[in-house]
Amino acid sequence: MLKKLVGYVRVSSESQEDNTSLQNQIERIESYCKAFNYELIQIFKEVATGTKADQETRPIFNQAIKFLKENKAEGIIALKLDRIARNTRDVLTLVEDVLEPQNKMLVLLDLQVDTSTPTGKMILTVMSAVAQLERDTINERTQGGRKAKAKTGGYAYGKPKYGYKTEDKELTTDDNQQDVIRIIKNHRKSGKSYQKIANYLNLKGIATKQGRQWSSSVIYRICKDS
Repeated sequence: MLKKLVGYVRVSSESQEDNTSLQNQIERIESYCKAFNYELIQIFKEVATGTKADQETRPIFNQAIKFLKENKAEGIIALKLDRIARNTRDVLTLVEDVLEPQNKMLVLLDLQVDTSTPTGKMILTVMSAVAQLERDTINERTQGGRKAKAKTGGYAYGKPKYGYKTEDKELTTDDNQQDVIRIIKNHRKSGKSYQKIANYLNLKGIATKQGRQWSSSVIYRICKDS
Protein backbone atom coordinates (compact mmCIF):
# COMPACT_ATOMS: atom_id res chain seq x y z
CA MET A 1 0.00 0.00 0.00
CA LEU A 2 1.40 3.38 -1.02
CA LYS A 3 2.13 5.97 1.66
CA LYS A 4 -0.12 9.00 1.34
CA LEU A 5 1.42 12.47 1.27
CA VAL A 6 0.09 15.99 1.05
CA GLY A 7 2.01 18.57 -0.91
CA TYR A 8 2.63 22.15 0.17
CA VAL A 9 3.65 24.81 -2.35
CA ARG A 10 4.22 28.47 -1.62
CA VAL A 11 5.20 31.65 -3.44
CA SER A 12 5.51 35.22 -2.25
CA SER A 13 3.38 36.55 -5.10
CA GLU A 14 1.49 35.44 -8.20
CA SER A 15 4.37 36.67 -10.38
CA GLN A 16 7.15 34.64 -8.78
CA GLU A 17 9.83 33.50 -11.21
CA ASP A 18 9.14 30.25 -13.06
CA ASN A 19 11.80 28.26 -11.24
CA THR A 20 9.82 28.51 -8.00
CA SER A 21 6.32 29.11 -9.37
CA LEU A 22 3.40 27.18 -7.93
CA GLN A 23 3.07 25.07 -11.07
CA ASN A 24 6.78 24.26 -11.17
CA GLN A 25 6.74 23.20 -7.52
CA ILE A 26 3.67 21.04 -8.12
CA GLU A 27 5.19 19.31 -11.14
CA ARG A 28 8.42 18.48 -9.30
CA ILE A 29 6.54 17.16 -6.28
CA GLU A 30 4.30 15.03 -8.50
CA SER A 31 7.35 13.63 -10.32
CA TYR A 32 9.05 12.74 -7.04
CA CYS A 33 5.96 10.99 -5.66
CA LYS A 34 5.58 8.99 -8.86
CA ALA A 35 9.26 7.99 -8.87
CA PHE A 36 9.33 6.93 -5.21
CA ASN A 37 5.86 5.35 -5.02
CA TYR A 38 4.08 7.87 -2.84
CA GLU A 39 0.42 8.70 -3.30
CA LEU A 40 -0.05 12.47 -3.49
CA ILE A 41 -3.61 12.92 -2.27
CA GLN A 42 -3.82 16.71 -2.02
CA ILE A 43 -1.76 19.84 -2.65
CA PHE A 44 -2.09 22.93 -0.48
CA LYS A 45 -1.24 26.14 -2.34
CA GLU A 46 -0.28 29.35 -0.56
CA VAL A 47 0.36 32.75 -2.13
CA ALA A 48 1.98 34.87 0.58
CA THR A 49 1.96 38.65 0.78
CA GLY A 50 5.51 38.82 2.11
CA THR A 51 4.54 40.66 5.30
CA LYS A 52 5.89 39.49 8.66
CA ALA A 53 2.36 38.84 9.92
CA ASP A 54 1.67 36.63 6.92
CA GLN A 55 4.88 34.68 7.48
CA GLU A 56 3.83 34.02 11.06
CA THR A 57 0.25 32.87 10.37
CA ARG A 58 0.50 30.97 7.04
CA PRO A 59 -3.16 29.86 7.06
CA ILE A 60 -2.85 27.37 4.20
CA PHE A 61 0.17 25.70 5.78
CA ASN A 62 -1.77 25.37 9.03
CA GLN A 63 -4.59 23.72 7.07
CA ALA A 64 -2.09 21.20 5.71
CA ILE A 65 -0.83 20.39 9.22
CA LYS A 66 -4.40 20.04 10.48
CA PHE A 67 -5.10 17.69 7.57
CA LEU A 68 -2.14 15.55 8.69
CA LYS A 69 -3.26 15.51 12.32
CA GLU A 70 -6.64 14.19 11.23
CA ASN A 71 -4.77 11.12 9.94
CA LYS A 72 -5.73 11.75 6.34
CA ALA A 73 -2.10 11.44 5.22
CA GLU A 74 1.20 10.09 6.49
CA GLY A 75 3.41 13.06 5.74
CA ILE A 76 3.96 16.37 4.01
CA ILE A 77 6.21 17.10 1.02
CA ALA A 78 7.62 20.41 -0.23
CA LEU A 79 10.19 21.49 -2.79
CA LYS A 80 12.45 23.49 -0.49
CA LEU A 81 13.10 24.10 3.18
CA ASP A 82 12.15 27.77 2.81
CA ARG A 83 8.70 26.75 1.55
CA ILE A 84 8.02 25.07 4.90
CA ALA A 85 9.74 27.42 7.37
CA ARG A 86 11.92 30.51 7.67
CA ASN A 87 15.01 28.67 8.86
CA THR A 88 16.49 25.33 9.88
CA ARG A 89 15.55 25.78 13.51
CA ASP A 90 11.86 26.18 12.66
CA VAL A 91 11.94 23.04 10.49
CA LEU A 92 13.48 21.06 13.34
CA THR A 93 10.80 22.35 15.71
CA LEU A 94 8.11 21.32 13.22
CA VAL A 95 9.51 17.80 12.94
CA GLU A 96 10.23 17.26 16.64
CA ASP A 97 7.11 18.87 18.08
CA VAL A 98 4.43 18.35 15.45
CA LEU A 99 5.31 15.59 12.99
CA GLU A 100 7.25 12.97 14.97
CA PRO A 101 4.74 12.75 17.87
CA GLN A 102 2.06 12.03 15.25
CA ASN A 103 4.29 9.54 13.38
CA LYS A 104 4.23 11.79 10.32
CA MET A 105 7.05 12.23 7.84
CA LEU A 106 8.59 15.27 6.16
CA VAL A 107 10.03 15.22 2.64
CA LEU A 108 12.11 18.15 1.32
CA LEU A 109 13.29 17.70 -2.25
CA ASP A 110 16.13 20.25 -2.23
CA LEU A 111 17.87 18.68 0.78
CA GLN A 112 16.88 15.10 -0.08
CA VAL A 113 15.31 14.80 3.35
CA ASP A 114 12.81 12.01 3.98
CA THR A 115 12.38 11.56 7.72
CA SER A 116 10.88 8.09 7.25
CA THR A 117 14.32 6.79 6.20
CA PRO A 118 17.56 6.41 8.20
CA THR A 119 19.38 8.64 5.70
CA GLY A 120 16.72 11.34 5.98
CA LYS A 121 16.94 11.28 9.76
CA MET A 122 20.73 11.53 9.56
CA ILE A 123 20.48 14.59 7.30
CA LEU A 124 18.08 16.17 9.78
CA THR A 125 20.54 15.50 12.60
CA VAL A 126 23.30 17.19 10.61
CA MET A 127 20.98 20.14 9.97
CA SER A 128 20.42 20.42 13.71
CA ALA A 129 24.17 20.41 14.38
CA VAL A 130 24.79 23.06 11.71
CA ALA A 131 22.02 25.25 13.15
CA GLN A 132 23.61 24.99 16.60
CA LEU A 133 27.03 25.85 15.16
CA GLU A 134 25.60 28.94 13.48
CA ARG A 135 24.03 30.09 16.76
CA ASP A 136 27.28 29.51 18.67
CA THR A 137 29.30 31.39 16.03
CA ILE A 138 26.95 34.37 16.12
CA ASN A 139 27.08 34.45 19.92
CA GLU A 140 30.88 34.33 19.89
CA ARG A 141 31.14 37.18 17.37
CA THR A 142 28.87 39.44 19.39
CA GLN A 143 30.57 38.94 22.77
CA GLY A 144 33.38 41.42 22.08
CA GLY A 145 31.00 44.19 21.06
CA ARG A 146 28.74 43.57 24.02
CA LYS A 147 31.59 43.74 26.51
CA ALA A 148 32.84 47.00 25.01
CA LYS A 149 29.39 48.55 25.21
CA ALA A 150 28.85 47.34 28.77
CA LYS A 151 31.96 49.22 29.91
CA THR A 152 30.19 52.49 29.10
CA GLY A 153 27.32 51.54 31.40
CA GLY A 154 23.85 50.16 30.83
CA TYR A 155 22.39 47.05 29.25
CA ALA A 156 24.45 45.96 26.24
CA TYR A 157 22.84 42.79 24.93
CA GLY A 158 20.36 43.93 22.30
CA LYS A 159 16.63 43.41 22.61
CA PRO A 160 15.73 41.68 25.88
CA LYS A 161 14.34 38.18 25.57
CA TYR A 162 10.70 37.48 26.39
CA GLY A 163 9.97 38.15 30.05
CA TYR A 164 12.31 41.12 30.33
CA LYS A 165 12.48 44.79 29.35
CA THR A 166 14.84 47.74 29.66
CA GLU A 167 14.15 50.77 31.84
CA ASP A 168 16.67 53.61 32.01
CA LYS A 169 19.23 51.38 30.23
CA GLU A 170 18.85 48.70 32.89
CA LEU A 171 17.43 45.21 32.40
CA THR A 172 14.36 44.40 34.48
CA THR A 173 11.62 41.79 34.51
CA ASP A 174 8.34 42.34 32.69
CA ASP A 175 5.70 41.09 35.14
CA ASN A 176 3.02 40.47 32.50
CA GLN A 177 5.37 38.47 30.30
CA GLN A 178 6.67 36.54 33.30
CA ASP A 179 3.07 35.52 34.01
CA VAL A 180 2.78 34.21 30.45
CA ILE A 181 6.04 32.26 30.87
CA ARG A 182 4.59 30.63 33.98
CA ILE A 183 1.48 29.66 32.01
CA ILE A 184 3.65 28.16 29.27
CA LYS A 185 5.76 26.18 31.76
CA ASN A 186 2.70 24.84 33.56
CA HIS A 187 1.21 23.64 30.29
CA ARG A 188 4.49 21.97 29.32
CA LYS A 189 4.63 20.20 32.69
CA SER A 190 1.13 18.86 32.04
CA GLY A 191 2.35 17.34 28.77
CA LYS A 192 0.93 19.81 26.26
CA SER A 193 2.82 20.27 22.98
CA TYR A 194 4.28 23.61 21.89
CA GLN A 195 1.56 23.95 19.26
CA LYS A 196 -1.26 23.34 21.76
CA ILE A 197 0.21 25.97 24.08
CA ALA A 198 0.41 28.42 21.17
CA ASN A 199 -3.22 27.71 20.29
CA TYR A 200 -4.25 28.28 23.92
CA LEU A 201 -2.52 31.67 24.13
CA ASN A 202 -3.99 32.74 20.78
CA LEU A 203 -7.50 31.78 21.91
CA LYS A 204 -6.99 33.81 25.10
CA GLY A 205 -6.02 36.84 23.03
CA ILE A 206 -2.50 37.00 24.46
CA ALA A 207 -0.07 38.41 21.90
CA THR A 208 3.67 37.86 21.52
CA LYS A 209 6.26 40.52 22.35
CA GLN A 210 5.81 41.85 18.80
CA GLY A 211 2.01 41.86 19.06
CA ARG A 212 1.59 38.81 16.81
CA GLN A 213 0.03 35.39 17.19
CA TRP A 214 1.96 32.59 18.85
CA SER A 215 3.49 29.68 16.94
CA SER A 216 5.04 26.42 18.14
CA SER A 217 8.55 27.67 17.29
CA VAL A 218 8.13 30.80 19.45
CA ILE A 219 6.89 28.70 22.39
CA TYR A 220 9.83 26.35 21.87
CA ARG A 221 12.35 29.21 22.02
CA ILE A 222 10.81 30.62 25.20
CA CYS A 223 10.95 27.20 26.87
CA LYS A 224 14.61 26.86 25.87
CA ASP A 225 15.51 30.36 27.08
CA SER A 226 13.62 30.27 30.38
